[in-house]
Amino acid sequence: MKKSVNKHLYALILAGGVGSRFWPFSRELEPKQFLNITGQGSLIQNTIRRLDKVVAPSNIYIISRNTYFYELKKQIKKFNIPESNILLEPQAKNTAPAIGLGSKFIAKLDKDAIVIVLPSDHYVPDYDNFRACIFKAAQIACLNFLVTIGIRPKRQSSGYGYIKVDRTKLFKLENRNIFYKVEKFFEKPSLEKIKKHFKGTDYFWNSGIFVWKASEFMDELKAYLPDLYKKIMSIRNNNDLVRVWKRVTPISVDYGILEHSKKIALIAANFSWADLGSWDALNEVLAKDVNGNVFQADSLDLGSKETCVFSRGNRLIATIGLEGLVIADTPDALLVCDRHKSQEVRKLIDDLKSLRRKEHIRHLCEKRPWGSYTVLQVGEGFKIKLVEIDPKKRLSLQSHSKRAEHWVVVHGCAKVTYSNKTKTVKSNQSIYIPKGTKHRLENITNLPLKIVEVQTGNYLEEDDIKRFEDDFDRLL
Repeated sequence: MKKSVNKHLYALILAGGVGSRFWPFSRELEPKQFLNITGQGSLIQNTIRRLDKVVAPSNIYIISRNTYFYELKKQIKKFNIPESNILLEPQAKNTAPAIGLGSKFIAKLDKDAIVIVLPSDHYVPDYDNFRACIFKAAQIACLNFLVTIGIRPKRQSSGYGYIKVDRTKLFKLENRNIFYKVEKFFEKPSLEKIKKHFKGTDYFWNSGIFVWKASEFMDELKAYLPDLYKKIMSIRNNNDLVRVWKRVTPISVDYGILEHSKKIALIAANFSWADLGSWDALNEVLAKDVNGNVFQADSLDLGSKETCVFSRGNRLIATIGLEGLVIADTPDALLVCDRHKSQEVRKLIDDLKSLRRKEHIRHLCEKRPWGSYTVLQVGEGFKIKLVEIDPKKRLSLQSHSKRAEHWVVVHGCAKVTYSNKTKTVKSNQSIYIPKGTKHRLENITNLPLKIVEVQTGNYLEEDDIKRFEDDFDRLL
């Protein structure tokens, strides 16, 4: 069966979320799926690795937001996935529109396509059993079911959706693969409701991993979300997408389709799995010391128990006598919370937004298509950055109306264009760019370029920029 299914197997990876419950590591401009959380590559890269020997790289599609395009290009480069396989939403509209858009695109390519829908933030160390389970699900999908992978609950948790199966409707394929008809979906019920009602072997966690024929999913989309179906089917080009997407109502695939469809089947996962949706989830997958602590930081501890310490900074974190806490440290924000309340970090993000704080949007180290910059210090009338430019990359040709810049090359060799002149600036050399001067910074070597940039002026925000030319089409 694997050989007959293989050429029609496609993957659609959902990579447009922010992962707000992983704040302060995850930010709007550097979301969870691009982070190396388990020490084995980023979450999205591990998602792609699991598809090896299941789906050809040319059949792997990733749907995300415009904001993440250049970071996605970097992340997938090593996997030989075509750049054209990155599908971009103008705005995040939840899972039903995203999956509908991707399924329509894939169905147009292959009328017999079977699509594996995968979140990009799962931890699955058992690749072999995962792949075997996906092949079984694909066989069931051939029978015109929409197949979900169910996880047997390890504990009572309000962080997951639940699925109830009808055990009187158990099916076996010829090769003895067992699957169930789904009776009902429950979208993240309260802990009280779980303790009272969700008991026994009829209930599974909703993994968010689905397998179905693209054509079958589009039929169910048409039946249960007809307005969304019409909008998606009217999209013929990128201009249509931008115009139509503004009128799309956000809705999850669970709520919009799976809770209503009569064609849902469940196959129980036989592989290790964790949804890295919050800090507490890491406690399940990372190595612990004899007291149940997880330390991924430069740390020193005396007598703590069941405490998790994570850091993206360089400072020492010392703890004494703590129990059941999560500490997540970054250069500009520190989270300390009860481990069992880490789901509530999302509420904290809402408060940051209402206060118009920037800590939920970006890190002090911010990635750019050409490299990155890190804010080292901000004072009255000045800002100091470390700018790192990748080999053979350059910034836009630009000017600033409210600030001047002084660049000191600390590693590498820079080509600087300014006032229709060019100059090579080497390590330990510097150049001054006056306010209003048209300029461009370029790394002409095969090695990283590092520059300390000192900005001076009465306004030092990133929107004081006018672009004239840009390799990354960011002229607006």
